Amino acid sequence: MKRDADLQDLSRIASRMAALQTGIDAIRASTRAREADLALDPSRLSGADVTWQASSAEMLRGLQRRQAGLAAAREAYLGAARRSFGRAEALRLLAERLDKDRR
Repeated sequence: MKRDADLQDLSRIASRMAALQTGIDAIRASTRAREADLALDPSRLSGADVTWQASSAEMLRGLQRRQAGLAAAREAYLGAARRSFGRAEALRLLAERLDKDRR
């Protein structure tokens, strides 16, 4: 059971990291698209694009910070999962050996 719980924890962290990565990719794509478009539109003429760039950069940093925190948590869970997998495997081998000895 411990092994299954550890797997679920790792799965939850992985899905949260994937969602954050989707947001990071979206921000980067919109930033690249804006940089590639050199038209002088109203936002560039008014200077609003500078504010948008700063806001996008701050959102990107925030998502990356959260992703780094999840990566650290994942490493901690990986250690626990390795231990529970090892215990489950050891118990399986002991049960097999006991069953073999009984025959």
